[in-house]
Amino acid sequence: MDGRAQGEIIEVNGRVINRGGDAVGGARLVVWQANSFGKYAHPNDSNPAPLDPNFVGFAELFSAHDGGYCFKTVKPGAYPAGVDRVRPPHIHFEVQGKFDRLITQMYFPGEPLNASDPVLLSANDPNLLIARPLASEDGASHRQFTFDIVLMRG
Repeated sequence: MDGRAQGEIIEVNGRVINRGGDAVGGARLVVWQANSFGKYAHPNDSNPAPLDPNFVGFAELFSAHDGGYCFKTVKPGAYPAGVDRVRPPHIHFEVQGKFDRLITQMYFPGEPLNASDPVLLSANDPNLLIARPLASEDGASHRQFTFDIVLMRG
């Protein structure tokens, strides 16, 4: 091991805003996900996929004054969720603003498993839970996605 998590490195950025479009600065974001093999670093994960000793699986960060946030991670893998179901790659977010708390998931565009995921399909507008790819900057060594998080009041 070279000390780096295995898998495709990605960058996720976005803004935490309220329904009026105002920035929510200082929002606490707790982010967690499976590793590139689809395994969570949690003792209750029964998936036989391997753990990655260089992947922590969660982080805590705070939105900037303009509501912006950004982090690098590995793209999570799909994983079994029962006998006949596989969850698509996704990242979990718990967001605590000044007034509101939201737990949500961010999905990746173009994933075939999105079309059959009951969690994604239960959303009023599933498209709001799918990150948008950003055009790659010259020399960027990883893909970038943007995912804005909207809280009711902030």
